Amino acid sequence: MRFIVVADSHIRFPDDDVDTYPSNAFMVDRNRRVVEMCNELDAEFVVHLGDIVHPLPVEDQHEPAARLAATVYEALDVPIHFVAGNHDIGDKPNAMVAVPAVADENYGVYERYWGEAFRSFDHGDCHFVIVDTPVLNSGLEREDRQRQWLEADLAAAVAAGRRIFLFTHYPPFVRKAEEGEHYDNLGEPARSWLLDLLESHNVEAVFSGHVHNFLYNHHVGTEMYVLPSTGFVRPDYSELAGVAPESEGGRNDPPKLGFFVVDVGDEGHTVRPVRTYGATDVGGGLPTAVSAVVTPGWESPIGVTLRHGWMSVVDFPTYGLDEFRRKRVRNDGLLPALWEARINDVRIPIEDIAGKVARARVASLVGRGMRFTVRSVGVPDSAALEAMRAARDWISRWEIVAWPAEFATVIEAVKTAGVPVALAPLVPVGGPETMVHHFVAAGFDPSDLAACRAAALLDQDVTVGELVFRLSAGSVLDEGFHTAVKLAGDLGRGAVIDIQLPRGGENEVFDDDGAVAELVERAVAAARATPDAAVFLDGFTDHDRS
Repeated sequence: MRFIVVADSHIRFPDDDVDTYPSNAFMVDRNRRVVEMCNELDAEFVVHLGDIVHPLPVEDQHEPAARLAATVYEALDVPIHFVAGNHDIGDKPNAMVAVPAVADENYGVYERYWGEAFRSFDHGDCHFVIVDTPVLNSGLEREDRQRQWLEADLAAAVAAGRRIFLFTHYPPFVRKAEEGEHYDNLGEPARSWLLDLLESHNVEAVFSGHVHNFLYNHHVGTEMYVLPSTGFVRPDYSELAGVAPESEGGRNDPPKLGFFVVDVGDEGHTVRPVRTYGATDVGGGLPTAVSAVVTPGWESPIGVTLRHGWMSVVDFPTYGLDEFRRKRVRNDGLLPALWEARINDVRIPIEDIAGKVARARVASLVGRGMRFTVRSVGVPDSAALEAMRAARDWISRWEIVAWPAEFATVIEAVKTAGVPVALAPLVPVGGPETMVHHFVAAGFDPSDLAACRAAALLDQDVTVGELVFRLSAGSVLDEGFHTAVKLAGDLGRGAVIDIQLPRGGENEVFDDDGAVAELVERAVAAARATPDAAVFLDGFTDHDRS
């Protein structure tokens, strides 16, 4: 079955505070457009993760905004279930923020328009649970009532053999379970109580809002997703990017707006992120790009090399909301880009699996279908071998780059690694007429039969199962693919093909996106024609200014 999750619509009247943020004028039409897309996606229901409206319960415009939001969502062709956000019933208890906290009197409007703040429902063999997170740690009677209800509800779902999906506004945490409390997570003791329930009841996934940016975590078997907003981006999180925000300090960043389509299968679920790009063209059909993202049954025939840090943690301040501290958040923006393109194969440097936390992250992503090639340079030392043995259950291949004179030593070193190995020669860039080579590449030339044969002769036991070939932007890709696959096959090996995308140099700039797009299209076509080869794009990222 399929369901859709949206978050943080912040519906307000189009003339509200447009002098400060002109994008406020788009909130209603952006969400009307989301509703139209939802109606085209053949889902069973929609879940809204809260902050349905922007005006707070203490403001005069709160209920009029709720009436406006109701007109937006009544256009849905399927049922919608709402989660209470801090803009809907009041903020979680927080002594460092002056906004009024959750209170009993705030629930009147919410319940009239959106229903009970905590409840559950079944669909097929799945159980869906809506949790009121602003009330946690409040000491209100309804918090205790929810606590008793949730514990009994989850126990009943487990007893019935149902798979459990949970929906909250506040995420329990944004990076790790033991992080300190801040504006964007749950405080103690409610956080530990909720996490213990997830673990003891085998909750399959938790979907949360509030942050207006995508985050992905994994907690003892539970996948934890924080969704982007359908309305605007929290500008404080623009600190995660390597480039300056383009508009409104990062608040109006349309490529970061969207929602989730969740397909539930017999053995798990798949999240398909849908970017809306802040579209306001109410009345338009389903965009072709969205149709492609949500169509099941295909994946990209090519992978990518992750040159930038994809697990990097940024320590940043949040003006006003977390006035007296910093947050430590991982930039997970790369993941939805990979998922929407159905790119499951990625190549990472061996440093990315050096610690337990990093290996756990790789393991959780392997659990949702990603495949990791780990690359190292030179003869593996004891630390490299130890890291690969620790991660071997989650690694598809170990690609080792070395000088040809080191091949025999490399082959001997990895015989007990327990991981499939691919071998690539280190190649100077600049040609034989250059005496000094500061720049290097890796991979066999598909036309160099002698070099490939020499490497194979050193490896009579076939410790190395694949040879890595390099093809540049100027190559005839289909011929290069065919030659590489045949050559490797004749030597009893598989082929890994590295497509080296064009890039600038120290004294030149390359910014021809059209040329890159054309090369990628050619690479995809060649990869589809030679399915036995593993194919990677190298340098495929917007922020690579080198």
